[in-house]
Amino acid sequence: MAIPTFKSVGVALSTTNRTTLYTTPSLSRAVVTSIMAGNVDGSSAATLKLEWYDASATTHYALTGAYSIAANGYLIISDSPIYFDAGDLLSATAGAANDLTVTAFVEEYSTGF
Repeated sequence: MAIPTFKSVGVALSTTNRTTLYTTPSLSRAVVTSIMAGNVDGSSAATLKLEWYDASATTHYALTGAYSIAANGYLIISDSPIYFDAGDLLSATAGAANDLTVTAFVEEYSTGF
């Protein structure tokens, strides 16, 4: 059995464009165990959309809609792990630039093939 590599990956969403947070390396699989997002704006709510990109289907799938996070608030997603194959990615899109940070906690497993 492969020994996992544990990673924390984060991004400050400086634009309203879809931003890649994590990409599963080739010859690997990964489990996203939890995602945390924080709104660093002290006066306004901000919306966040999280998506999983399935490389085998070349399709983005919404994990959240345009989820509103209150000023100085946060969102934690830890109910269910999300399984990624090589080339799959996790992305985030902000409704307003420079208001949100997103961190994902990932277990990577080398498949060797």
